[in-house]
Amino acid sequence: MTGSVIVWDQKGDPPTVKGEVLCWQSYAQRDRVSSIPRYLEDHAVRLRAKYLAFIHDLGESQINGKRVVDHLDMGDGFSFWWMSLLAEKSPLKSPRIYCCLRLLALEEMLLEKKPSDLAFHGSDRDLAQALRRLCRNLKITFVWQFGEVSRQKWSLRRLYLGLPYPMQGLISLARHLVMRWPLRKLQKPQWFSGENAIFLCSYFIHLDPVSCAEGRFYSRQWGALIKHLHDSGRQTNWIQHFLFSPVVPDVRTGLGWLRCFNRDASRQGYHSFLDTYLTWGIVGQVLKYWFSLQAAAWRLRHIQSAFYLKDSAVWLWPILRKDWLTSLNGQVAMTNCQWVVLFDAALNDMPHQKMGLYLCENQGWERALLHAWRKHGHGKIIGVPHATVPFWHLYYFDDPRSLYSKQNCAMPLPDRLAINGSAAWAAFAEADYPVERLVEVEALRYLNLSGVVKKTISVSSGVNVLILGDMIPVAMHNFLRLLEDTVKLLPADYKFTFKPHPGLAVNLAEYPGLQADETSEALDRILGKYDIALAANSTSASVDAYIAGLPVIIGLDGGGLNLSPLRGQSGVRFVSTPKELAKAFQAASQGMGTNPDNEFFFLDTELPRWKRLLEFGGFNFEARLL
Repeated sequence: MTGSVIVWDQKGDPPTVKGEVLCWQSYAQRDRVSSIPRYLEDHAVRLRAKYLAFIHDLGESQINGKRVVDHLDMGDGFSFWWMSLLAEKSPLKSPRIYCCLRLLALEEMLLEKKPSDLAFHGSDRDLAQALRRLCRNLKITFVWQFGEVSRQKWSLRRLYLGLPYPMQGLISLARHLVMRWPLRKLQKPQWFSGENAIFLCSYFIHLDPVSCAEGRFYSRQWGALIKHLHDSGRQTNWIQHFLFSPVVPDVRTGLGWLRCFNRDASRQGYHSFLDTYLTWGIVGQVLKYWFSLQAAAWRLRHIQSAFYLKDSAVWLWPILRKDWLTSLNGQVAMTNCQWVVLFDAALNDMPHQKMGLYLCENQGWERALLHAWRKHGHGKIIGVPHATVPFWHLYYFDDPRSLYSKQNCAMPLPDRLAINGSAAWAAFAEADYPVERLVEVEALRYLNLSGVVKKTISVSSGVNVLILGDMIPVAMHNFLRLLEDTVKLLPADYKFTFKPHPGLAVNLAEYPGLQADETSEALDRILGKYDIALAANSTSASVDAYIAGLPVIIGLDGGGLNLSPLRGQSGVRFVSTPKELAKAFQAASQGMGTNPDNEFFFLDTELPRWKRLLEFGGFNFEARLL
C-alpha cells in the first residue's frame, strides 16, 4: 500500500495535501486531484451493467429459503418487487442511485491506487457508513472529517419525512383520498368493444388547453396519432392518470373536460380517470395488500447483507435503505397497492381489448397495468417510450437475466416496445433488450421538428446564444452560476436569451453577472434565430436544438448524473468549468452546427410506421422496418 487519499465531498476547491484527492461531486482533474464522476463517465457502460446486475441479484437473493421476489408475491404470481424503487431504478425518484454508482467507481480507483488510509471530508452520514465498510473490507484505515452541514428550514414535509414509514404510508393514503375522491363523480363510460376498439393509458398532462376547453381532446404526448385513430375507424378507450398542472389546476377542470369528451365519444373516445374507480371497497383491498407488505417486510428484516455486490467490497444498504423501507412500509408501498387494486378494477370493468398502448417509462404503475391486463385476458399490449432514452435513465434498462426470465413472478413486460428513433433503438439494443420485442414508430411528441430548418452559424452581428433550462432546482442554480462565471471570459458580442423549463421558474435577478433576455415561445418557432444552444444537463430541449443543426453545449454538474439525452452524440460538447465553457463557445462560434448523420427521431408526419403497427398489431411483420 502507498500513501493516503482524501474523498472530498465539500463545497469549494479541495485542499493542497501530500496525498491524493478524489473529488466526490466535481469534475475537477489536475495534478494529484482526480474526479470520481469523471471516472464514472469514462467507465460508464461497465459500471452501469454492474449496478443493473446488483439489482437483479438483490431480487434473487435467498432470505429464509425464498427469493426476495417470491416473498413479495401477494398470491397471484405478481411480485411487488417490480414496483419497488430499487427495481424501478429511477435517478429522478431515487437520487441516491448516483451515490451508489460513484461508490462502484471509487472501489475501482482504490483497488488501482492501493492507499493505506482514506479520509472522508463530508457531512453525509449514510455515505460515511458505506465508506467505512468499504475501507474495512479493503483493509484501508478510515477517518471521517465531519464537514459543515447546511441548515434546513423547518417544513411540514420535513416533519412528515421524520415519521415512521408505516405512518407515512397511511398519511399518504388519506391525502390521496381527500384530493382524488371527487374524481368518483365522473360517470363510468360505456366502453367500446370489438375489433375496432383500442385501449390507451396516458397521463392527463401536456394537453392543449384551447382544444380541450372546446371539447376536443388533444394530448401532445400522442399528437397526430389521435386523429389518425379516429379517421381510420378506431374507437378509443382511455384510462387517464389525473395530474395537477397549470393547464389542469383542479379536479373540477379535469372532470368537466372528460364529460365533454365522453359526450362526443365517437370522435373523442371514451375517457375515465383511474381514480374514478375509487370506492370504500377498493380502499379496503388496498389496506389488505399494504398490511401483507408489512408482514413481508418483517420477514425480510435481515436483508442488509444482500446489499453487497457480487465479487465486490461495496455495501449499498446505507445508501438504499430509505428506498427499501418506503417501498415496503411507507408511501411508495401504499401507492403501489393503490395501482394494483385500481388497475384490477378498471381492466376487469372494460370489455375485451384486442390491443393496448401505454406511455412507457417503466414506472411502478406500468407493472400493475401489465399484470391486470393479462389477468383479465386482454390482447397484445405495446409500451410507448414517448420521449428520449438517456443512458443514465436506468428505469429503461435491466439486467438481461431479468428480461429473459421465465421463473415464477418474472418481471412483467409489454409485448412490444414502440421505438421512436435510431438513438432510442441503439440505446435498447446496446443494453441487450430483446430486439424481437422492438418496433419502429414515429416520434409523436417531436413531429413539429420535421419542419425546423437547419442553419449554419453566422456571427456577423454577434453570437446569439439560447439558454435552455431544466426542472432540477439545484442543478439549474449551479448551471447558471457556471454561465455567470463564464461571461467574464467572453467577448462583449455574446447575447443571451433564456428559455426556462415550464416546470421551474427562475429569477434571473439572482444572477447579476448574467445579462439575458427571456422567452417562452415554442422552440420550433425560435431556434432559427440563434447561433448556439447552451443546455442544462437533463433537458430534452437540447434535442430540438441538435436536430435543428445548432452547435449544442451541455453544462454538467458533478453533483448529479449526466442525464442529457445527447450523451454520446457526435458534435455535442459537455463542459463543467468556466474555462471549458468559454473554450466551447469559441469553438462553436467558429464552426458549423451539428449535422446528425442518423434519424435521432423518426419524423415522417404521414405516420407510415404507426399505420403499419396498428394494421398488423406489431406481431406479424419484422420488428424493424428497414
